[in-house]
Amino acid sequence: MSMQDAMQKNTLLKRLIHQLRMWDVSMCRFISKWNGKRPIDAFMYGVSHFGYGYAYPVICILISTLDWANTRLLIPVGLSSFAIEHTAQRLMKRAFKRIRPCIAVPGIKNLMPTWDEFSFPSGHAAGAFLMATVLNHFYPVLMIPCYAAATVIGLSRVYNGAHYPSDVMAGSFLGFCSARLGIILFI
Repeated sequence: MSMQDAMQKNTLLKRLIHQLRMWDVSMCRFISKWNGKRPIDAFMYGVSHFGYGYAYPVICILISTLDWANTRLLIPVGLSSFAIEHTAQRLMKRAFKRIRPCIAVPGIKNLMPTWDEFSFPSGHAAGAFLMATVLNHFYPVLMIPCYAAATVIGLSRVYNGAHYPSDVMAGSFLGFCSARLGIILFI
């Protein structure tokens, strides 16, 4: 490969990254225009809080009371998947250090507190898609409601000004892959 070819590829990559960033910012601005309406704000705030994962142990306890046979595998799969996801997510946040849109983009409001200033990838989306993937593996009939809930949790993070859409997409992919790896490890 010649030096000129390498420079052209580098320029093309820079333009592509710039276009993706512009799309991310424009989608954040578009979605942020929806906020300011009390019922929607309250709903999205609640959905984001659900994404913190407080309900995940409750769901597992409920499942264990209803279906003990799957619990002996569901619990270790879920715990190992969350360990993989959380470790990868923390490492990625430290590596990329992408500032949240509510800080970096004028006009984007932060509708709820965040634990840190970094946004890539979305931990809420990762956790929600991880849980949806694990539950879907054991209970395929729950696929649509689980992935729909995970999608709304991801959307709420953009709505609340905490993440860019690409953060949510990356988090969703991370959660899915972490869950699949946890399933492979135990099943």
